Amino acid sequence: MVPSTRTQILAAADRLFSEKGYHNVSMRAIAAELGISVGNLNYYFPRKADLANALLEAQMQQITLPIQPGLDALDQYLRRMLLSLFDHTRLFSDPLVFLSIPELTDGHRARIGRLRQNLLEMLRAQVDGGFLSAGSSPAFSLEDLTDLLMYSHLGWQQQLMLFPQPPREAIESAMHLQWAALEPWLTPKGQESLARLRQGAPLAASAPAQ
Repeated sequence: MVPSTRTQILAAADRLFSEKGYHNVSMRAIAAELGISVGNLNYYFPRKADLANALLEAQMQQITLPIQPGLDALDQYLRRMLLSLFDHTRLFSDPLVFLSIPELTDGHRARIGRLRQNLLEMLRAQVDGGFLSAGSSPAFSLEDLTDLLMYSHLGWQQQLMLFPQPPREAIESAMHLQWAALEPWLTPKGQESLARLRQGAPLAASAPAQ
Protein backbone atom coordinates (compact mmCIF):
# COMPACT_ATOMS: atom_id res chain seq x y z
CA MET A 1 0.00 0.00 0.00
CA VAL A 2 1.45 3.37 -1.04
CA PRO A 3 1.70 5.80 1.92
CA SER A 4 -0.54 8.85 1.71
CA THR A 5 0.96 12.20 0.72
CA ARG A 6 0.57 13.43 4.30
CA THR A 7 2.42 10.37 5.64
CA GLN A 8 5.21 10.85 3.12
CA ILE A 9 5.54 14.52 4.07
CA LEU A 10 5.80 13.67 7.77
CA ALA A 11 8.40 10.98 7.09
CA ALA A 12 10.51 13.37 5.01
CA ALA A 13 10.27 16.14 7.62
CA ASP A 14 11.16 13.67 10.38
CA ARG A 15 14.23 12.55 8.45
CA LEU A 16 15.42 16.08 7.62
CA PHE A 17 14.82 17.44 11.13
CA SER A 18 16.81 14.50 12.48
CA GLU A 19 19.71 15.05 10.10
CA LYS A 20 19.94 18.86 10.15
CA GLY A 21 17.90 20.20 13.05
CA TYR A 22 14.60 22.05 12.95
CA HIS A 23 16.01 25.54 12.32
CA ASN A 24 18.16 24.36 9.40
CA VAL A 25 15.33 22.81 7.37
CA SER A 26 13.05 24.96 5.20
CA MET A 27 9.67 24.11 3.76
CA ARG A 28 11.28 24.38 0.33
CA ALA A 29 13.85 21.74 1.32
CA ILE A 30 11.10 19.39 2.50
CA ALA A 31 9.17 19.89 -0.75
CA ALA A 32 12.34 19.26 -2.78
CA GLU A 33 13.00 16.07 -0.82
CA LEU A 34 9.59 14.80 -1.92
CA GLY A 35 9.65 16.21 -5.45
CA ILE A 36 6.51 18.28 -4.90
CA SER A 37 5.81 22.01 -5.00
CA VAL A 38 5.88 24.19 -1.90
CA GLY A 39 2.24 25.01 -2.62
CA ASN A 40 1.35 21.32 -2.48
CA LEU A 41 3.22 20.98 0.80
CA ASN A 42 1.44 24.05 2.22
CA TYR A 43 -1.91 22.48 1.35
CA TYR A 44 -1.22 19.81 3.98
CA PHE A 45 0.92 21.84 6.40
CA PRO A 46 0.75 25.65 6.03
CA ARG A 47 3.71 26.22 8.39
CA LYS A 48 6.81 24.30 9.39
CA ALA A 49 5.60 24.43 13.00
CA ASP A 50 2.48 22.52 11.91
CA LEU A 51 4.74 19.73 10.69
CA ALA A 52 6.67 19.67 13.95
CA ASN A 53 3.50 19.61 16.03
CA ALA A 54 2.11 16.77 13.93
CA LEU A 55 5.30 14.73 14.50
CA LEU A 56 5.20 15.41 18.24
CA GLU A 57 1.52 14.52 18.45
CA ALA A 58 2.23 11.23 16.67
CA GLN A 59 4.86 10.48 19.30
CA MET A 60 2.36 11.35 22.01
CA GLN A 61 0.00 8.72 20.63
CA GLN A 62 2.80 6.14 20.74
CA ILE A 63 3.57 6.92 24.39
CA THR A 64 0.03 6.64 25.69
CA LEU A 65 -0.85 3.25 27.16
CA PRO A 66 -4.06 2.09 28.88
CA ILE A 67 -4.01 3.08 32.55
CA GLN A 68 -3.77 -0.19 34.45
CA PRO A 69 -2.17 -1.66 37.59
CA GLY A 70 1.01 -3.68 37.30
CA LEU A 71 4.64 -2.59 37.45
CA ASP A 72 5.21 -3.97 33.96
CA ALA A 73 2.68 -1.41 32.64
CA LEU A 74 4.36 1.39 34.62
CA ASP A 75 7.78 0.28 33.37
CA GLN A 76 6.60 0.34 29.75
CA TYR A 77 5.05 3.78 30.17
CA LEU A 78 8.21 5.28 31.68
CA ARG A 79 10.33 3.73 28.94
CA ARG A 80 8.10 5.18 26.25
CA MET A 81 8.35 8.62 27.82
CA LEU A 82 12.15 8.38 27.82
CA LEU A 83 12.25 7.15 24.23
CA SER A 84 10.08 10.10 23.21
CA LEU A 85 12.53 12.52 24.83
CA PHE A 86 15.40 10.76 23.08
CA ASP A 87 13.57 11.27 19.79
CA HIS A 88 12.94 14.95 20.60
CA THR A 89 16.68 15.42 20.98
CA ARG A 90 17.26 13.59 17.72
CA LEU A 91 14.55 15.50 15.87
CA PHE A 92 15.23 19.05 16.91
CA SER A 93 18.87 19.15 18.10
CA ASP A 94 18.26 22.40 20.01
CA PRO A 95 16.64 21.74 23.43
CA LEU A 96 15.40 25.36 23.54
CA VAL A 97 13.57 25.13 20.23
CA PHE A 98 10.20 24.91 22.01
CA LEU A 99 10.86 28.20 23.80
CA SER A 100 12.03 30.06 20.73
CA ILE A 101 9.01 29.26 18.53
CA PRO A 102 5.60 30.26 19.98
CA GLU A 103 3.77 27.90 17.62
CA LEU A 104 5.65 24.99 19.21
CA THR A 105 5.61 26.26 22.79
CA ASP A 106 1.84 26.14 23.30
CA GLY A 107 1.44 22.67 21.83
CA HIS A 108 4.41 21.29 23.74
CA ARG A 109 3.16 22.78 27.02
CA ALA A 110 -0.18 21.06 26.49
CA ARG A 111 1.52 17.73 25.72
CA ILE A 112 3.69 17.95 28.84
CA GLY A 113 0.53 18.53 30.88
CA ARG A 114 -1.12 15.48 29.35
CA LEU A 115 1.97 13.35 29.98
CA ARG A 116 2.07 14.44 33.62
CA GLN A 117 -1.60 13.67 34.12
CA ASN A 118 -1.25 10.27 32.46
CA LEU A 119 1.76 9.42 34.64
CA LEU A 120 -0.11 10.49 37.78
CA GLU A 121 -3.06 8.29 36.81
CA MET A 122 -0.68 5.39 36.13
CA LEU A 123 0.83 5.80 39.61
CA ARG A 124 -2.62 5.96 41.16
CA ALA A 125 -3.47 2.70 39.38
CA GLN A 126 -0.45 1.13 41.10
CA VAL A 127 -1.77 2.35 44.47
CA ASP A 128 -5.22 0.93 43.69
CA GLY A 129 -3.61 -2.36 42.63
CA GLY A 130 -1.67 -2.63 45.87
CA PHE A 131 1.78 -2.16 44.29
CA LEU A 132 2.52 1.33 45.66
CA SER A 133 1.69 2.89 49.00
CA ALA A 134 -0.35 6.09 49.01
CA GLY A 135 2.62 8.10 50.24
CA SER A 136 6.01 7.42 51.78
CA SER A 137 5.66 10.52 53.98
CA PRO A 138 2.93 13.12 54.64
CA ALA A 139 5.18 15.81 53.17
CA PHE A 140 5.71 13.97 49.86
CA SER A 141 2.56 13.18 47.90
CA LEU A 142 1.91 11.08 44.82
CA GLU A 143 1.72 14.35 42.89
CA ASP A 144 5.21 15.23 44.17
CA LEU A 145 6.51 11.85 43.02
CA THR A 146 4.99 12.48 39.59
CA ASP A 147 6.74 15.84 39.35
CA LEU A 148 10.04 14.32 40.49
CA LEU A 149 9.88 11.75 37.68
CA MET A 150 8.91 14.40 35.13
CA TYR A 151 11.77 16.70 36.20
CA SER A 152 14.22 13.79 36.06
CA HIS A 153 13.22 13.20 32.43
CA LEU A 154 14.06 16.77 31.48
CA GLY A 155 17.43 16.62 33.22
CA TRP A 156 18.15 13.31 31.53
CA GLN A 157 17.41 14.83 28.12
CA GLN A 158 19.81 17.69 28.82
CA GLN A 159 22.48 15.20 29.86
CA LEU A 160 22.10 13.36 26.56
CA MET A 161 22.86 16.59 24.74
CA LEU A 162 26.18 16.89 26.60
CA PHE A 163 27.05 13.20 27.04
CA PRO A 164 25.53 11.26 24.10
CA GLN A 165 24.83 7.58 24.67
CA PRO A 166 23.27 4.79 22.59
CA PRO A 167 19.49 4.74 23.14
CA ARG A 168 19.36 1.38 24.93
CA GLU A 169 22.20 2.20 27.32
CA ALA A 170 20.80 5.66 28.09
CA ILE A 171 17.27 4.38 28.74
CA GLU A 172 18.40 1.46 30.92
CA SER A 173 20.49 3.82 33.06
CA ALA A 174 17.55 6.20 33.47
CA MET A 175 15.19 3.33 34.32
CA HIS A 176 17.57 2.14 37.04
CA LEU A 177 17.42 5.58 38.65
CA GLN A 178 13.65 5.85 38.34
CA TRP A 179 13.04 2.49 39.98
CA ALA A 180 15.47 3.48 42.74
CA ALA A 181 13.28 6.55 43.35
CA LEU A 182 10.10 4.46 43.24
CA GLU A 183 11.32 1.62 45.45
CA PRO A 184 10.60 3.29 48.82
CA TRP A 185 6.97 3.59 47.71
CA LEU A 186 6.58 -0.11 46.92
CA THR A 187 4.43 -2.35 49.08
CA PRO A 188 5.57 -5.94 49.76
CA LYS A 189 3.47 -6.94 46.74
CA GLY A 190 5.22 -4.25 44.71
CA GLN A 191 8.64 -5.40 45.89
CA GLU A 192 7.88 -8.94 44.69
CA SER A 193 6.63 -7.60 41.37
CA LEU A 194 9.74 -5.46 40.89
CA ALA A 195 11.99 -8.44 41.63
CA ARG A 196 10.20 -10.44 38.91
CA LEU A 197 10.40 -7.48 36.53
CA ARG A 198 14.14 -7.19 37.08
CA GLN A 199 14.61 -10.89 36.40
CA GLY A 200 12.78 -10.57 33.09
CA ALA A 201 14.34 -7.22 32.05
CA PRO A 202 17.39 -6.44 34.21
CA LEU A 203 17.89 -2.79 35.05
CA ALA A 204 21.27 -1.08 34.77
CA ALA A 205 23.54 -1.61 37.76
CA SER A 206 24.64 2.00 37.97
CA ALA A 207 24.10 5.46 36.55
CA PRO A 208 26.19 6.53 33.53
CA ALA A 209 29.62 7.94 34.22
CA GLN A 210 29.87 11.71 33.89
